[in-house]
Amino acid sequence: MQISLVKTIVLISSLIIVQIDGIQDADGKRIVSNYERIKQLYPQLSSGESSQWRYADKDQKHPCKRECVEQQPMTCYYYMVVHYDDTMADSCKRYLQSKYRFKLNGKDYIDSFKLAELEPHNDDCKYADGLESQIMVVNGQLPGSSIEVCYGDTIVADVINSMHETTTIHWHGIHQRSTPHMDGVPHVTQYPIEAGQAFRYRFEVDHGGTNWWHSHTEHQRAFGLAGPLIVRLPPKLNPHAHLYDFDQSEHVIMIQDWVHNFDESVAENILINGRGRNMKKNSKVKPTLYATFGVIRGGRYRFRVIFNGVSNCPVSLSIDNHDLVVIASDGNDIEPVEVQKIMFHGAERFDFVLHANQEIANYWIRVKGYSFCAMNQLHQEAVLHYQNANTQALDTSTLSYAYDAPGIMLNELGDDAGGNSAQSISLVTLNARHVQPALSPALTYYTSMNAFELRGEGFRFQMDDITFTMPKMSLLQTRNLGIGQFFCNSSQQAALGFNCKSRHCKCSNVIQVPANKNVEFVISSKSSTAHPIHLHGYTFRVVGMGVLGEQRIGQIEEIDRRTPLPRRGRGAPLKDSVQVPAFGYTIIHFNTDSPGYWIFHCHISPHSENGMAAVLRVGEDVEMKMCPVSNCGLCSSVA
Repeated sequence: MQISLVKTIVLISSLIIVQIDGIQDADGKRIVSNYERIKQLYPQLSSGESSQWRYADKDQKHPCKRECVEQQPMTCYYYMVVHYDDTMADSCKRYLQSKYRFKLNGKDYIDSFKLAELEPHNDDCKYADGLESQIMVVNGQLPGSSIEVCYGDTIVADVINSMHETTTIHWHGIHQRSTPHMDGVPHVTQYPIEAGQAFRYRFEVDHGGTNWWHSHTEHQRAFGLAGPLIVRLPPKLNPHAHLYDFDQSEHVIMIQDWVHNFDESVAENILINGRGRNMKKNSKVKPTLYATFGVIRGGRYRFRVIFNGVSNCPVSLSIDNHDLVVIASDGNDIEPVEVQKIMFHGAERFDFVLHANQEIANYWIRVKGYSFCAMNQLHQEAVLHYQNANTQALDTSTLSYAYDAPGIMLNELGDDAGGNSAQSISLVTLNARHVQPALSPALTYYTSMNAFELRGEGFRFQMDDITFTMPKMSLLQTRNLGIGQFFCNSSQQAALGFNCKSRHCKCSNVIQVPANKNVEFVISSKSSTAHPIHLHGYTFRVVGMGVLGEQRIGQIEEIDRRTPLPRRGRGAPLKDSVQVPAFGYTIIHFNTDSPGYWIFHCHISPHSENGMAAVLRVGEDVEMKMCPVSNCGLCSSVA
C-alpha cells in the first residue's frame, strides 16, 4: 500500500529549517535563491500528529539544540528539500564588495568577520573555493545544516527530492536498532526516493557523539549532500565534560575533498566547512574566503571534526602552536590522548579539546591531503581566531603542501600497529573510555578488499573477489519473497565451480551471519592503497591492525590460522569506520544483536559505487524487525 505524505502536509512556512527571505545583491536588488524558489513548490508539515514535535521557527535556533536532561526526550522535526544549486551564484556577488576585501602579499582575501557582522544569518551564498560549479544541497546550505539533538530523542525528517534523479539519506553513526528500514541505503533497506517524491525518516537517536548525515546514492555526497548530526548527552553521562568549557556548533568542522561540476573522478580541492582557497590550476582566481573558528584566550573548546572523504584522499589536521587532546572517535569516548596531528580516513570523526592558551592572534588550522590528493598537492587552511586579534593579520608565508606540521600523528596512513613511536600513535592502541570485557568470537570471517586495473577494461573494485551489484529489489522489504536465489558470495560461487580470482564475478554479495553471536572479521586490503571500511548498523571494536606486504596478504587466512595475528583484549577502541592498510589488515569484533541487512563497504565513493561492497545478512528473515506499512520504503509524489 502506498501512502501519501501530502495528506499530512499543508503550507506552514515557519517550519523551514533555514528560511531565506530578503536576500539582496550589492545593488539592493531582490534575489530569489534556488532553494527559495523550489520550496514554494512543495507543502510542509500539518498539525495533528505534529503538535508535539519541535521544529525551528524561521531563523530561530532549533529547540532540540539544547542542554540535554536525562529522561526528557523530544521529537525533533526537520524539513529537508534536496535540490540542485550553484556555488558563486548571484547571492555571492555582494561578498566581492570592496568593504569586505583586503590584500596580503598581493592576493585578495575576504574578511569573514565583517561578513558575519553585516550579512544576514539566512545567507544563501555557497562560496566554496570561489569557482562556479553545479552542486547538490539540502535547503540551500553547503555543507548541509547541522542537526543537533540529545541521545534518546526521535528525529522526524521529511526529505523532498526535487532533483531529476533518485536519492536517499543515510544517518551515519545511528544504529537504527529499532528501525532498520530507516538506514537509508537504496535497494538494501529502502527503495530510493524518486524525483518529485518524499520520504519520511523517523527513528530514535540510539548512538551519541559526532555523527553525520549524507546521501547514500551514487556520488551525491561529493557534490554537497552531507551535514553534521551531533548527539549530545546529559552532563552526568558525559565522561569528558570536565575537560572543556565550551561545546558549540561553531566548533564543528566538516572537511571534504572537493570536485567541480559533478566530475567525481579526481579531487581538485579540499574544503573546510564549505570554504577555502582555490587550488585548481589555470582557473580564474576569486578572493579567498576561509572558514574561521573563534575562541577566547583561556577557554577550553570541544572541536568535533567530520571527514566526508569522497575520493582516495585521507587527510591530516593540525592547528599551529596548539595540542589536540583527542577524546572520542566515531561518537565513542576514548581515554584522552594528546597529539599534534590527526589523520582522517573516509567517514571518520574525531573529537578533541583545544586549550586556547597561546598569545592573542590568528593561527592556521591546516588540512593536508595524501594518496590521490598528493598528486595535485592539495592542502587547505582555516583560521583559529582569538577574540580581539586583528582579523586581517594572517601569516601566509608557510602555506604550502611541503609544510609538515611538527609533532605526533594519531591514526597515520598505513598504520601497522607495531606499537607507538615518538612520531605516531596507532589507532588500535587507543583505550575505550568504558572498558568492556573482551569478546570471545564464536565465528571468524575473512574478507578482502581489492582494486586493480585490467588492460582494456579499466579498474575493478571488489570485496572477496566479487564486484558487488545492487539488487533490483530492496532486500529488507522483500526478504520474505524468496530473494535468496539472487544472492551470491565467495562460497556460493566456488560451489558453482566459479573461480572468482580468474573470472569476473559480478553479483549481489550477501554474507550470512547468525544473529546474537560474537563474531570477528579479518578484513584485508590486497591493493597498494588503504581502504576505509564502514559497517552499517553497528559499532565494532578494533582489536588488530597490521601490514603483511604484497607477497603475503593473499595468504592471510592460512597465516592467521597457523600463527594467530596479534589481537588486543579488553578496552579496544570502538569505531564504525576504520582504515584497512595497504597490503594489510584490520580485525574487528562485534555482537550481531541487530538482525537485518547491513551494507559493509569501502567509504571511498568511486570504490564502493563500482563494486567494493557487500551486505551482511544478520540473522534469519523471521528474526528481523517488521517495518510499518505506513512507511516501509514507500514514497509518493508531493507535487
